[in-house]
Amino acid sequence: MSHPKISVVTVSFNAVGFIEETILSVLNQTYPNVEYIIIDGGSTDGTVDIIKKYADRLAYWVSEPDKGMYDALKKGFSKISGDICCYINSDDFLYKGAFSTVADFFFNHPQIKWVKGRDITYNEDSQIISDNIPNIIYNSLLNKGIYTSDYHQFIQQESIFWRSSLNSNVDWTKFASLKLCGDYYLWLCFSRNAELHIIDTYLGGFRVREGQLSANVDSYNNEVRTLVKHPTLIDIAANYFSKIFYKIFRGGIIYDRMYRKKIHKWNKKTSTFE
Repeated sequence: MSHPKISVVTVSFNAVGFIEETILSVLNQTYPNVEYIIIDGGSTDGTVDIIKKYADRLAYWVSEPDKGMYDALKKGFSKISGDICCYINSDDFLYKGAFSTVADFFFNHPQIKWVKGRDITYNEDSQIISDNIPNIIYNSLLNKGIYTSDYHQFIQQESIFWRSSLNSNVDWTKFASLKLCGDYYLWLCFSRNAELHIIDTYLGGFRVREGQLSANVDSYNNEVRTLVKHPTLIDIAANYFSKIFYKIFRGGIIYDRMYRKKIHKWNKKTSTFE
């Protein structure tokens, strides 16, 4: 297979405690064609010094004031030129083989446009504290705001990769105006013409720590409601049964067989995720 360029964006602000681990998780990938962009919001705590250590390995970086996380991400995505892209926050990480796994998967599944790996969370000491196969995402429920803590679970952003062609579906000005749920807005945009598939492996992980924006779940959910249609009783019932089914059967043979077209597992005979 060829090696399509993978573009990665990281945004940061006063992230000196964790950003080096994040940067190294990108730069130490076992994949040869990576474009890494870092947009810093004018940090004053030593974050910029860490970025400068790796400047010769970055495609682009800048440190300047911005209007928030998603304004910074908009700047970053305006610089990308890759065929596949993702973003990783300055306190999260990517698994070492993530890029080669994703590139190989997209090569073998040209009809699929966005994917995610297993749901991985880890603590401030970089210890993995949970690992689960994600729930199947239905576009109809996604567009009703179901995948928030109000009804279900979040769609973990750190393990999501997509073909850059999906970026044409995004209103980047609207994206930049959001304060908390820019990730959910991206998923809404992608869901207009593509379904999310799951690769049953590690791709990226979310660090649980004090003081992060994602801890403000009520404000996050309220902002999501401004983007979606109100769910009906049928939507809520469908989600309820989906959630129960997931809790009982996730990771088991029944769950795997029912969703075999959307959960891609490693095949030893073909040496691919099928």
